[in-house]
Amino acid sequence: MIVSISQSHDAIFRAHQIKKEHYHGGKCNGVMCMRIMTKAEALFGEFSLVIKAKRLPSKPEHEIDSKCEECARLFGLLDAVWSNVRGIEAGLLPTDDQMQQLRKATSDAKQLWLSLKLGALQPKWHLTFDGHLVDQVVRCGGLADKADDTIELQHQMLMKLRDRYRSITSCQCRETCIRRELKRRKSPETKLQIDKCEGMKCIKADSKRQLAANERQQDNREAKRVKREAMLQG
Repeated sequence: MIVSISQSHDAIFRAHQIKKEHYHGGKCNGVMCMRIMTKAEALFGEFSLVIKAKRLPSKPEHEIDSKCEECARLFGLLDAVWSNVRGIEAGLLPTDDQMQQLRKATSDAKQLWLSLKLGALQPKWHLTFDGHLVDQVVRCGGLADKADDTIELQHQMLMKLRDRYRSITSCQCRETCIRRELKRRKSPETKLQIDKCEGMKCIKADSKRQLAANERQQDNREAKRVKREAMLQG
């Protein structure tokens, strides 16, 4: 069985708990994109091995390694950019050190992006690298966050229902069953039972389990901060 490079890359993603969501058009959603940025060095190290195993004769190994290292650094710089935009923890306004890190990360990422000859015609690229993002942080202190947990939950719920009723051959009957199930879940009795079960699963803020989770989260944040600073100095 012949496995393509794309299939090998997908297997590497799955090994690192990164998956492409069907409800997101077969692409990685926001959480998975952040995970890719965080694990860029490990991912592109494995990508390099796969590409070298299937490389063209005209592509020497050192060139493949160099390109993968540059891509990993680009993802690391993007991680540093968005962490400084969204992770303002020193107060309502960014500090001088945070603004300096943001300007350097944005400038380095732009130069590396262009040197890799990636597409630069997208509106988001222009907003990020042509000064608008930095100006937004200077004027307003960062970017507003929008919680899309409810939207993602609805996508996941619909995906599960479609998988549940996939054996129904008639499209009309399948959609009718899905609408009936969604309507049933909105009934007061069902919502009461769901809220009751969710309430029983809640963890107290001062429990040992929650305190341990908070400590792990703090350690992870510190490790990411050190990694991002090292990326900017490299």
